[in-house]
Amino acid sequence: MKTGIFSFFRIFDILRKIIINLLFWGLIIAAVVFYVKNNYIPEIEDGTALVIRPQGMVVDYFPSDAGSFLSDLSEDETLIPLRKIITVLDAASSDEKISSVFIDLRYFGGGGLSKLQEIASAVKKVKEAGKTVIAFSDKYTQGSYYIASHAGKVVIDPLGELMFTGLDSFTNYYGKGMEKFRIRVNVFKTGDYKSAVEPFTSEGMSRFSREASSKYLNDLWGEYLSGIAKERNKTVKQLENYASGYASILSRHSSSSASAAKENGLVDEISVYNDAEKLAGEGPSIDWEKYYKLAENREVPGEKTIAVVTASGDITKGHHPPGEIGSNTYTDIFENITEDRKISAVVLRIDSGGGGVSASEDIRRALQKVRDSGKPVVVSMSSVAASGAYWISTASDAILCMPTTLTGSIGVFAMLPDFSEFLEKYPGVTTDGYGTTPYSHLYRPDMSMTEDMKKVLQLSVDKDYSYFLSLVSSSRGITVSEAGKAAGGRVWSGKDAAGKKLVDRMGGLSDAVSLAAEKCGCEGKDYSVKYYEADDNWRISLRNRFSSLLKSSRSGNSSGLSLFDSLLKRAAEILLLIPEPGFSGSSSSEDFYNGEVQALYTGNEYIVM
Repeated sequence: MKTGIFSFFRIFDILRKIIINLLFWGLIIAAVVFYVKNNYIPEIEDGTALVIRPQGMVVDYFPSDAGSFLSDLSEDETLIPLRKIITVLDAASSDEKISSVFIDLRYFGGGGLSKLQEIASAVKKVKEAGKTVIAFSDKYTQGSYYIASHAGKVVIDPLGELMFTGLDSFTNYYGKGMEKFRIRVNVFKTGDYKSAVEPFTSEGMSRFSREASSKYLNDLWGEYLSGIAKERNKTVKQLENYASGYASILSRHSSSSASAAKENGLVDEISVYNDAEKLAGEGPSIDWEKYYKLAENREVPGEKTIAVVTASGDITKGHHPPGEIGSNTYTDIFENITEDRKISAVVLRIDSGGGGVSASEDIRRALQKVRDSGKPVVVSMSSVAASGAYWISTASDAILCMPTTLTGSIGVFAMLPDFSEFLEKYPGVTTDGYGTTPYSHLYRPDMSMTEDMKKVLQLSVDKDYSYFLSLVSSSRGITVSEAGKAAGGRVWSGKDAAGKKLVDRMGGLSDAVSLAAEKCGCEGKDYSVKYYEADDNWRISLRNRFSSLLKSSRSGNSSGLSLFDSLLKRAAEILLLIPEPGFSGSSSSEDFYNGEVQALYTGNEYIVM
């Protein structure tokens, strides 16, 4: 009996070890196969078709692995690095083995117009190199069609759609509702065009906000239409008529958007996906992800190096992953660049609506040290480089932007809600206690501010604004008075910013790199481009994703906040996270509680197409 039991357990132990070993080696083999599959670079045959299938929204940075994983969990949109698409298209334009390019735009999520213009220029370069370029989609958005219009042939699905909805700047205004519920917002700002505060104090757009918004929206819309008109051999007026008369045009074509688009010369063929793909050739093909690795491996190191630093997102204190501009993260990057003798010049590629004053100043000082070390600094503005982003840009030798870049917004504001009357009237909650100075409750949203408190915050805002104007004046070689006329919190299109002397010239990232090479004496010589971004650190990603949950439970002063106070503070933060009209950015009130003043607003994209 004992022998039988012993034999059973022995057999069980052997089976257990076999299963564990099989699982172990299975995982090892799977990892090796996955690595080889994703890093294998195939040989390209003559007459190969390059298939580009971008999925998601275009951004300037490479998302971190941790950030991508966390985005998947939170169902955020997939992100496509602009540099990746441009690298692939540029390589294809000079690759003799690539005979055609097929661009599948069905899953393209759009992006800022300036980014779309850079992609479209790269597509046109491939076409002008004599390659066949086919663009296809079953539903063209304004963003995907802008790119498609620069291809050699535009194809749409028989059930597809192509409609121009235009650009807009609408938002909800809470002034009347907040008055009804007795919630006040204390606003401290500089400039008539500081529209970020208007939704909390008004019932509609001010004339200043309407003036600025209508100007830059019309500028962008004009650039969008003219870019398409030139490539499709149409006039801007014809495109405007198509956009405004779309309902009647659609009714004349039995509700077929594809048929209407073809008759109006916006597409060349109506076809299903499989037939459209054959237009690029029925020979060998290569996916753009594989081709990108091949293009990367072709880059030859040069004698000198130009550093391209990509900064996208809100400007805040601390260390942050890609997609956010952490002051500590970027001061570390610029300190390393300053000390690196191999780097001859720097290009700062910035895509941000701004953020905190002190965080912006920390980064600006670090960038200025790069200049002081003798290395030229060129700023390349992406879709938006406003407020705090412009603050940082003042530490440069030259600023380049696209005509559709939104920049300026030179101004400062602070906002603090007052829930005291609301709390007293509805839940019947009052706040009382003792403070050692008249300013002890300065940042409490459950207590009203005194006139002296308001004076302190307005003086703080005025001081930061004066300093901002001095930075603009000294860096742009204009008087403080001239800087003031371009400031006041007004947002400008890149085209108008050039007229206000806020930027030096129009151009994309490649133009900025060429200018940096010229300024450091590398023009006409071999030089390498080294890219720097925020640290790809999963610990940072995790910490920042969950930090907001921890903040509500932390003590706000030496005696600690009650649970109710913590919830109240969080409610105030949520209130201030409502975005700027027409923009996807936000302003965190956490800095206000720490005595920080925000430089206008934060955000990554103003207008997404």
